[in-house]
Amino acid sequence: MTTDATRLLERTRLDARRATRRFVEPTGFLDALAKLLSSRAVVLAGPPGSGRRTAATVLLDRLGGLHLVEIAVDDEATLARHPVAAKEGYLLDLTSADDATVDQVKAALAEFTATLDQEDSSLVVIVDDDRAAGFEAIKLPAPEPGEVLKAHLAGAEFNAVPGKPPATSAEAVRLAELLLSVEDPRLVAAAYNRWKGRLRKQFDQHEEVPWRALLLAAAFLEGAHQDVVDAAAEALLAETRYEGPKPHPLAGPGLAARLAGIGAFAGTVTFSTPGYADAVIDYVWSEFPTLREPLVDWLIGLPANLPGEDCARLAARVIGLGAPAVVKVVTAWAETAIPLARGLLAAAVLDPVIGPDMRRVIKDWSRRRDLPRALSEVAIAVCGGELGSRFPHIALTRLGSFVTRPELTDQVASALSTMAGESQFAQVVTRLARWLRETDEARRALAVRALLDEAAAQPQHRETLLNLLVQAAGGRPSELGALDLAAFEWRRDGGSRDVHDQLQTKLNGVDPLLRSAISS
Repeated sequence: MTTDATRLLERTRLDARRATRRFVEPTGFLDALAKLLSSRAVVLAGPPGSGRRTAATVLLDRLGGLHLVEIAVDDEATLARHPVAAKEGYLLDLTSADDATVDQVKAALAEFTATLDQEDSSLVVIVDDDRAAGFEAIKLPAPEPGEVLKAHLAGAEFNAVPGKPPATSAEAVRLAELLLSVEDPRLVAAAYNRWKGRLRKQFDQHEEVPWRALLLAAAFLEGAHQDVVDAAAEALLAETRYEGPKPHPLAGPGLAARLAGIGAFAGTVTFSTPGYADAVIDYVWSEFPTLREPLVDWLIGLPANLPGEDCARLAARVIGLGAPAVVKVVTAWAETAIPLARGLLAAAVLDPVIGPDMRRVIKDWSRRRDLPRALSEVAIAVCGGELGSRFPHIALTRLGSFVTRPELTDQVASALSTMAGESQFAQVVTRLARWLRETDEARRALAVRALLDEAAAQPQHRETLLNLLVQAAGGRPSELGALDLAAFEWRRDGGSRDVHDQLQTKLNGVDPLLRSAISS
C-alpha cells in the first residue's frame, strides 16, 4: 500500500491509549465491564455523540492483554462466519447497520460468544437505543459534556469557554481540540460554530458570482498555488454556465487582491482562520442545493488540469459531501483518473461517517454483472488493499462475488495476493479453503490458483498450502484430476516449476488405484 493509505489505516484503527487517557466513565460502565468479564460479550447502547465508541474501546482495553480490532459484518459477510483469533478484543458497531445485518448478529451472537470463550477473546457490540431491547443491551447515559471537556483539555487553563457550552460529548471533544490548537481565543467561538455567522454576512455582502466561485475554489483547493485556484474558479463558472460580464484581463483588482477579498492569502492559497475551508464547503452545500449537481460535475472534471498533490487535496474534500457524491465521483474518475478514484474510494470505505454506506455500495457493485470493468477493478483493488487490511471479512466476501465475472479473475487473484502479504494470510487461506469446498466453479478455480500463487510467494507456508489443496480433493479421482489439470495450466501460464513439481510429488503419493483413475 502507499504511504497515504498506511496513514489512513492508522487514523482509523482503535486507539485505546488515547481513549483511556481522556475517558470520562459513564454510569453503568462497571456493570458493562462485569458482564464482559463473565460472558465474553456485551452490547452497549447510547445516543449518538455520547461517547459510546470510546466506552467500548476502553472496556476492551480494561480486560488487558488483548489485541483490539474493529470488525464489520453484513447479511453476506455474517458474524457466524467471522473468524476468531486468540486473545483479540473485537468492537462491532451496528449503529449504521441495516435490519438484516442486525438480525443475523442477534441470531449468531450466542454461538459466536462460545467461540470467543475458546480463544480467550472478547466482543463489544454498539447499538442505538431503539435496538437495545433486542440484545439485552446495557444503556450507557452520556457523560456530562463539561466533564468531557475538562478531561480533553488535560489540565490546560482557559479564562472562559466561548459561546454556548457543548451539549454532547462529541461537541465537547471538538471544542477542546479547538481550544488547544487555535492560538487566538477570539477565533475559537466562530470556528466552533463553523463560521456560520461570518459566512452568512459575507454572502449577503457579495452576491457577485465570480467572488463566490473564487471562494469555493479556494476552499476545495486550499494549499494549492493561486494560479491553480484561479483556473478552477473559472472552470466552475463555465460548469455552471455563468453568463455575466467578462472583464478585460487588465481590468479590476489583481489576483492577490481578489484572494484577499475572500479572506485568503496569495501564493500558496490558505485561509487565515481555522477550519474556514471546510465551513465554506458545508455552507454552500447546505444553502445552495441546486448547485450540488453542477458542483460535483465540476469536481469530476478538475483533475485533468491539476497537479497530483492538488488532486489529493480535492479527494479529501469530496468525502465531506456524502456517499452519493463520492459514488458519482469515483465512478467517473475510474474512467479518467484511476489512482485518484482508488484513493477516494479507499478513504471513503474507512471514513467514520460514510464508511458503512460506502461498504454497502461495494457490496452492491460486486453483485452487478453490468458494472463497468474500470470501476470493478478500482473496487477490487480497494478490497485487496485498504478495505482488506481493516475489514478482511468484508473484503474477502466482496472478492468472492467479483470472481464470478471471468474477466475479473486476474484482478481478484492479485487482490488476494496483496491481502495475504499484508498480515491477513490466515484469513485469506481460510477463505480459499472454504471456496475449495463450494460448488461454484469460479470460486473453486480461483482458490486453486491463489493457493498455488501463495505457495510460490511464501515458501515458509508452501508445505501447508499444497497439503491443503490435496486434502480438499478428498481422495476423489475427479477432484484430484481437476487439481492436476489446474496445476498444469498454472505452470503453463508462468507459475513456479518448483511448486508444480512439489504438488506433483504429493499427487503421486496418493493411493495407486486413485492415481490410476486420475491418469485415465
